[in-house]
Amino acid sequence: MGSKMGSKSSRLLMEHESKNLLGLYGISVNPTFFVKSEEESIKAAKELGYPVVLKVASRKISHKSDVGGVILNIKDENELVNAFKKLSSIPEAEGVTIQKMLERGIEVIVGVSYDEQFGHAIMFGAGGELVELYKDVSFCVLPASDEEIREMVEDVKVYKLLKGFRGIKGDVESVVDLIKRIAKLVEEKPQISEMDLNPVFVYEEGYSVVDARIVLDSKRGDKEVRRGGIHKFFYPDSVAVFGSFKMGKAAFVILYNLVNLKFKGRIYPVSLQGDEIFGIRIYRSVDELPETPDVAVVATPASLVPEIILKCGKRGVKNAVIISSGFREESEEGAKLEDQILEVAKKYGMRIIGPNTTGIMNPETGFTSSFAILEEIKEGGIGIIAQTGLFLGILMNHIASSHPSIGFSKIAGLGNKCDVQDHEILEFMLEDKKTKVVGIYAEGFKDGKEFVRVARKALSLKKPLVVFKSGITDFGKKMALSHSASLAGDDRIFNAICRQLNLIRVFSYEEMLEVLKGVYLQPLPKGNRVAILHYVGSGCVQGADEAYLGGLSLPEFSTESLERIRAVTPEWHRVGNPFDIWPSIEFFGVDAAYNTSIQAVLEDDNFDCVVVGTWAVGKMYPHYKPPEMIESYDKPIYFFIEGERNAVFELKNEYERHGFPVFPDIVTTIRILSRIVKYSNKLEKKLEELKI
Repeated sequence: MGSKMGSKSSRLLMEHESKNLLGLYGISVNPTFFVKSEEESIKAAKELGYPVVLKVASRKISHKSDVGGVILNIKDENELVNAFKKLSSIPEAEGVTIQKMLERGIEVIVGVSYDEQFGHAIMFGAGGELVELYKDVSFCVLPASDEEIREMVEDVKVYKLLKGFRGIKGDVESVVDLIKRIAKLVEEKPQISEMDLNPVFVYEEGYSVVDARIVLDSKRGDKEVRRGGIHKFFYPDSVAVFGSFKMGKAAFVILYNLVNLKFKGRIYPVSLQGDEIFGIRIYRSVDELPETPDVAVVATPASLVPEIILKCGKRGVKNAVIISSGFREESEEGAKLEDQILEVAKKYGMRIIGPNTTGIMNPETGFTSSFAILEEIKEGGIGIIAQTGLFLGILMNHIASSHPSIGFSKIAGLGNKCDVQDHEILEFMLEDKKTKVVGIYAEGFKDGKEFVRVARKALSLKKPLVVFKSGITDFGKKMALSHSASLAGDDRIFNAICRQLNLIRVFSYEEMLEVLKGVYLQPLPKGNRVAILHYVGSGCVQGADEAYLGGLSLPEFSTESLERIRAVTPEWHRVGNPFDIWPSIEFFGVDAAYNTSIQAVLEDDNFDCVVVGTWAVGKMYPHYKPPEMIESYDKPIYFFIEGERNAVFELKNEYERHGFPVFPDIVTTIRILSRIVKYSNKLEKKLEELKI
């Protein structure tokens, strides 16, 4: 765990002090004495009994072994005195610690760190001097349930050794108990910023903490949490748009979108130029408006924004979307402007989305704050939260045009997140009856603890969360800072959160949409057993490989299914899973081959989910179109369609209008299914844990 000893508010507890604190929580430690003279060391050794271990003691030495500060297996008084002299001579030594030389066990490490976004996290894994080399560690963010702690322990390779390998075994239950006690210690003493217990010797019965290091930080305070005021961002009865309404300007496009998308509320353009646009009067200031608007959308140069927000605050406006860029993401001057805006917002009880964003879209009401021209977006059950400012621009146009049969409930681009945060929009969407599944793009979380609190709600509500988080490399983190003034954080911590909260993590926008499509359009699979039907043999091989890599099972067909499928299959053709359906198509036709095979596997209790491949290559070859009866099964079925681009696009949209998600190829389909199966299987366990 990284050192923070450069901070003036930090204090390192030496080994004996750390162990004394651990002992107060019932943690088994190797008793350790702090000595400052040869006489004290001799007395301590007699009390402990030889052989003993001596270590240099210093608040300024983080890794004792790096400076030759550990001497093992001291067998008598003569060796003890020589060892004491050697360690005492090390620069910055404050004394020496002495402890019993223990029988070696399985070496593990238990650590604690404080993440700026998500708070305290516990680490567990293979310990010893080579811990940084092996990196066999897993994390768990606090607070954590007993089951989440156990999952962390089982997530590392050393767990297999603890369970037993070639006569070597460790006490797993005592390790879990140790971590639970550490969690309680951190809960009661939140000033702990770092802890390294390395090594911890694990035996067949019990364990012993051999070395311990704890860092305290007294100056860390809780972040201010603002809540409420989100509903009107999505359901305003009136909106004021500030900016220039010359053609091509941001405010012009925003107004065009509101009119074109048939926004159901009242629209008030505001600009010093006055006049009218699209038959709507342009007001010269917010004070001229006939009513206080529910939302102000500001698309002016950054320097003008603080004054506009101040006037809106005085008029009683409670919600504002700031489109303008040139704030914290650009410069120190921009950061000062952003701070001014937030100060005004707090004074007048106003909530702000942005700055540096395209903002909000609600297909139900036609409300949007986007300055990119938007065509009508189908209303549905997918919610999107994106940190990137341009999500409601090029990216949303790409999504809407590439997947016109997929419907969206609410979309929010948050930009710099100076005020309204991801977790607030997420909480709103989780409580929104129209939103069935939520996709999140984030570079970082300003209040990770609140995000975790809200994300836990998704479990009990059974609403899948699909998360694409970037800023996972050092290069990405630097770009995140310049792009959205965001802290990208430690990706290992975020991986732990995904495991704990059962978030479906993806690594591209397209993958996020494909997963969202799968969980939204079809029921969740009840297991990992998949039937694959492909129109070419090589695709069957690819599907089998990807299923194995994704943790899916490929059972054989039941006797009844075999009989039904063989009825539409040439005698010479093998029927197995995956099934090459092409010979059946040649002999019995497209509809008979597909309908019989699909219905057989949907009714086969050996399978939890079905993957079907077909094609679209123009008018000369018949296309397969699933009959309505397939829609009635409570078993997910995923399709992939290959062939001529326009024909594939047209057929895909028809499938998805009927609730069948379509993917580009067998590998992508199985990969997406694997993620959803993993989510579904774990969801059941989580619901049992929560007793829901």
